Amino acid sequence: MFLRRCTAITCCLVLALYVLRHPTGAARSVTAVLGGLAALADALAAFFTAL
Repeated sequence: MFLRRCTAITCCLVLALYVLRHPTGAARSVTAVLGGLAALADALAAFFTAL
Protein backbone atom coordinates (compact mmCIF):
# COMPACT_ATOMS: atom_id res chain seq x y z
CA MET A 1 0.00 0.00 0.00
CA PHE A 2 2.82 2.37 0.88
CA LEU A 3 4.62 1.65 -2.39
CA ARG A 4 1.44 2.26 -4.40
CA ARG A 5 0.89 5.60 -2.67
CA CYS A 6 4.50 6.66 -3.29
CA THR A 7 4.20 5.67 -6.94
CA ALA A 8 1.00 7.70 -7.37
CA ILE A 9 2.55 10.76 -5.73
CA THR A 10 5.66 10.45 -7.90
CA CYS A 11 3.55 10.14 -11.03
CA CYS A 12 1.58 13.26 -10.12
CA LEU A 13 4.77 15.20 -9.43
CA VAL A 14 6.33 14.18 -12.74
CA LEU A 15 3.17 15.12 -14.61
CA ALA A 16 2.97 18.49 -12.84
CA LEU A 17 6.62 19.25 -13.60
CA TYR A 18 6.11 18.34 -17.25
CA VAL A 19 3.11 20.67 -17.50
CA LEU A 20 4.97 23.49 -15.77
CA ARG A 21 8.17 23.15 -17.81
CA HIS A 22 6.60 22.36 -21.22
CA PRO A 23 3.07 23.83 -21.33
CA THR A 24 2.78 23.81 -25.14
CA GLY A 25 3.93 20.21 -25.37
CA ALA A 26 1.50 19.23 -22.64
CA ALA A 27 -1.35 20.98 -24.46
CA ARG A 28 -0.49 19.19 -27.70
CA SER A 29 -0.30 15.87 -25.86
CA VAL A 30 -3.73 16.37 -24.29
CA THR A 31 -5.19 17.38 -27.66
CA ALA A 32 -3.73 14.27 -29.30
CA VAL A 33 -4.99 11.94 -26.56
CA LEU A 34 -8.49 13.43 -26.59
CA GLY A 35 -8.57 13.33 -30.40
CA GLY A 36 -7.61 9.66 -30.29
CA LEU A 37 -10.31 8.91 -27.74
CA ALA A 38 -12.89 10.75 -29.87
CA ALA A 39 -11.86 8.73 -32.93
CA LEU A 40 -12.11 5.51 -30.92
CA ALA A 41 -15.59 6.48 -29.73
CA ASP A 42 -16.67 7.21 -33.31
CA ALA A 43 -15.29 3.89 -34.51
CA LEU A 44 -17.06 1.96 -31.74
CA ALA A 45 -20.32 3.77 -32.46
CA ALA A 46 -20.06 2.91 -36.16
CA PHE A 47 -19.21 -0.71 -35.34
CA PHE A 48 -22.16 -1.19 -33.01
CA THR A 49 -24.51 0.62 -35.39
CA ALA A 50 -23.50 -1.82 -38.13
CA LEU A 51 -24.41 -4.78 -35.93
